[in-house]
Amino acid sequence: MVQFHPTVLWRGPGAAGQQVLISEAVRGEGAVLVDRAGRRVMAGAHPMADLAPRDVVSATVAAHLAATGEDHVLLDATHLGTGFLERRFPGILRACRAAGFDLAAEPVPVAPGAHYTCGGVLADLDGRTGVSGLLAVGEVACTGVHGANRLASNSITEGLVAARRCAALLDAALPDAPPDGPVAPRTAGTTAADPAARAAIGVATSRHAGVLRTAAGLAELAGVLAGTPRTGELDLAAVEATAVHTVATVLATAALARPESRGCHRRADAPGSRPEWQVRLAHRIDGTGHLHTRTVPLTAADQTQGAA
Repeated sequence: MVQFHPTVLWRGPGAAGQQVLISEAVRGEGAVLVDRAGRRVMAGAHPMADLAPRDVVSATVAAHLAATGEDHVLLDATHLGTGFLERRFPGILRACRAAGFDLAAEPVPVAPGAHYTCGGVLADLDGRTGVSGLLAVGEVACTGVHGANRLASNSITEGLVAARRCAALLDAALPDAPPDGPVAPRTAGTTAADPAARAAIGVATSRHAGVLRTAAGLAELAGVLAGTPRTGELDLAAVEATAVHTVATVLATAALARPESRGCHRRADAPGSRPEWQVRLAHRIDGTGHLHTRTVPLTAADQTQGAA
């Protein structure tokens, strides 16, 4: 479950890394999404139009882009006036201008972008996981706080409640620091992803596991990930590439295994929700690289048992 924010500043097909996020508060003040001809994108798509929930706006924009072949829509806030935007959204205005776009003077290009993961390492609200000594809180953890979608205020529970509980556990049982000494060089055998493949992993994941997913696209992504070259070096670049590859693999597997649309998970080839899929899917990659999947009922007393 990945929440996509509908209005991320679009800086061209070659843009990489974190991009400027234009808050939905801008639409709350009256900005609207339009296509290149100036037609409203959200008109008729939802009773709240541009103020619809993030997943609805993202899905509508993604469907529009798929139908037109375009790579972005436009956010038009020009009618709000320069003075208002400078007072109300000074940071967003500065960020857009630094990227070469003036939100006050022109409609700016935007597209949905990955914003927040609702799934992650299975954990309880104390941060405990199924791995002894490993605690997880916040966006990296799947505590059940968000369910299949994310409301921004739910992150307060994760960031404050779970973090405070986790801190209390660490305060009571934090192990002693290991003694200082030389660190032996590490090798990864054939388990680390080649850092040279990192960009391709990102491109394939964005293309096939974005806002609107299909079985064919997810299967193609799984094939790309399975063919990722490996390296015997375990440096920082290899660790980061392996982390990206692992997350992409689990994401593709989970999205392919859930043949329905629920919350922020949208399958274009399975648009309805199915009651039998009101469960969590827990995935584990073992030491040999094999991925195991099981379902975790939402009423399970111990959702962390054996999960990693």
